[in-house]
Amino acid sequence: MKPGRPRLLLVDDGERYAELLHRFLRDYDFATRCDLPGPCWECSRRSGCTLTHAHDLAEAEAALARHPDVDAVLLDVAFELPESRLAPSNERDPERRRRLQGLDILTALRRRRPELPVVLMTSKEELALEDAADPAAGDELVTVAGADAFDARAIGLLIERVLRSRRAAPAAMAGDFLWGSAPAMARLKRDAAALARTSLPILLLGETGTGKSALAERVIHPASGRTGPFVAVDVAALPATLVAAELFGSTRGAFSGAVDRVGRLEAAHKGTLLLDEIGNLPLELQRMLLTAVESGRVTRLGESTARPVDVKLVAATNADLPAMVAAGTFRGDLYARLNPTARLEVPPLRARLGDLEELIAAFVRNAFAAGVDRALLAEYAAAAGIGGAAQRAEVAFGKPPAEPRAITFVVPQASLRAMRAHPWPGNVRELQLAVANATVFALADAAEAARTGRAATAAAPRVVPIAARTLAQLLAAPATAAGGAGATVTLGLRARPSLNQVARDLERQLYQQLFDAHGGDFEAMARRLLGVGGAAARKVRLRFNQLGLRARKS
Repeated sequence: MKPGRPRLLLVDDGERYAELLHRFLRDYDFATRCDLPGPCWECSRRSGCTLTHAHDLAEAEAALARHPDVDAVLLDVAFELPESRLAPSNERDPERRRRLQGLDILTALRRRRPELPVVLMTSKEELALEDAADPAAGDELVTVAGADAFDARAIGLLIERVLRSRRAAPAAMAGDFLWGSAPAMARLKRDAAALARTSLPILLLGETGTGKSALAERVIHPASGRTGPFVAVDVAALPATLVAAELFGSTRGAFSGAVDRVGRLEAAHKGTLLLDEIGNLPLELQRMLLTAVESGRVTRLGESTARPVDVKLVAATNADLPAMVAAGTFRGDLYARLNPTARLEVPPLRARLGDLEELIAAFVRNAFAAGVDRALLAEYAAAAGIGGAAQRAEVAFGKPPAEPRAITFVVPQASLRAMRAHPWPGNVRELQLAVANATVFALADAAEAARTGRAATAAAPRVVPIAARTLAQLLAAPATAAGGAGATVTLGLRARPSLNQVARDLERQLYQQLFDAHGGDFEAMARRLLGVGGAAARKVRLRFNQLGLRARKS
């Protein structure tokens, strides 16, 4: 086996594909089910050998367990197997199960390896007529090799295309951004890598707290290869009178109190500029931004000379920009320039609950990596007699490990179930805050116990239990960051030609934020606005539509 060569796993109940691939695709290594050194085509025992590839789901899972470094799977669709060897399926017709067995195998593989590229080998036309083809159609890591590609060299080109898209994600894509294993995050990682290296602006969409700013700073900017700085501007946090000077710069005397200053566009030259909450940008400044993006030049307020700027523009928002375009509050030409067809959507936490334990573990480690909380951890470790490498934070769920190697916070299973059931209106940001608060509370109590010599701490100094009551109280608190139930709603007052337009603009912002906070539940919005649900939900939805807002499909 040669280092650096891609490794492929073939899943097919026959031998024809194996023979074909071994004959023409000898620049790859193949995941086999035997212990002999490869390659198969040089093996003296190759005649009649059936260990060259996987013939069903069980063998595929065994091969992946043996070879976790598999780069791509080549998966046939039609299998001729006895029922006992077929993958689990909701399909009752045995013949149909065999004809589409590859899709059931694909579904099972996705539960274990959601990020693994798959080349599905079948007839495009035949597959398109099957309603069971939905798993393949909805999986963006699947490439379909149709009848016109039933040639090893043609399949080789498909494999190279798949592997090239995977290799496109540089090491910087990992960074300290928490990807998890949800399929939506795998797609986001792939698309962010591809778009980061282009000159195109990027539009980041997603609810408040999903991590759009972190994605821009920790992933897109490093992956872009740009040598300039990363500069972020929260448009919603800037006073309306200062937005222009902040973005474009100013010269002394340009307006009352103006000084010579470099705008954020200039400051981000050769780097990346994140415009967070771009939906709050006033219309006139939208025009100025569009001119700067299209011309690659910016003119400071009070000057007549344009200065060249070269920035990777990333615009983030949780607003419905198409609805704002329809309502006349966001320029259609700027929206088009922001590349909406190649936008990146950061999924909400409730769509990636499978990542919950991984996210909690990362937040625990990060919470005590530095700063005041790190000092508290060191104080506890000293009082409890814990030294050396054990002075770091880890997490366990349900019960601690038999021999914890670090200070281990234990989350009760009941609390973990409650966290899975929680709607997380504040998304990852809300989870991070809850984890930080719960662990700091628990550690402060443990530190006091260590100082006073309480027996519970002396018995297991490296184990710090988190009280279920503490987490329950944190989950019951209003998610103010996301505008959830009981939270404040932040409205941006913008000048309009008439008071009626001002009121309508404020009302649109109110309805949009409530819609986002309640996940599109109009009955919940009605209870928030009117104190009752039921029929009131229809009134709220009617007004929502009258304001030019649009209920996005999930």
